[in-house]
Amino acid sequence: MKVSKPIATTATIATFFIVGATGVFMFFDLKNYGIKTIHEYVGIAMVLACVLHIFANLAPFKKYFSGKKLGFISGAIVLCVIFMLFAPNSKSAQKELYSSFMAVNLNNAIIAFNSDKTAIENYLNSKNIKFEDIDLKEFIAKNNLNEAEFIKILIKR
Repeated sequence: MKVSKPIATTATIATFFIVGATGVFMFFDLKNYGIKTIHEYVGIAMVLACVLHIFANLAPFKKYFSGKKLGFISGAIVLCVIFMLFAPNSKSAQKELYSSFMAVNLNNAIIAFNSDKTAIENYLNSKNIKFEDIDLKEFIAKNNLNEAEFIKILIKR
């Protein structure tokens, strides 16, 4: 199958500009509901366009990527694959924030959220629980409280 060079090149360039523009929009948080979807689907189309472009221009690519250039590009690809496979997975920012929140002392959480102390005292009294100024995670576990329910009461004003 013979691939047309102008079609493959034009498709590659067009999809590159669309993916680039939507990527910049997402980077600067200029998002609406369609930007991410457009970026993802046109990105897939870009990969296909690039493959077509490579097949259409295979002879020039073979000449260009020989010797040191081939070694450099192969090394870069190997490094990227190694990094993707062995890079440590970081927790999401939301999970880190929640973990930090749960490590705060109960009294500090009440102050930070300007919580209704009366509502918290009434909730604890209804469960026959004494107030202890220990971290939230420990307090909830120690008293067998429903975590979501207690946090809702804590952040209500």
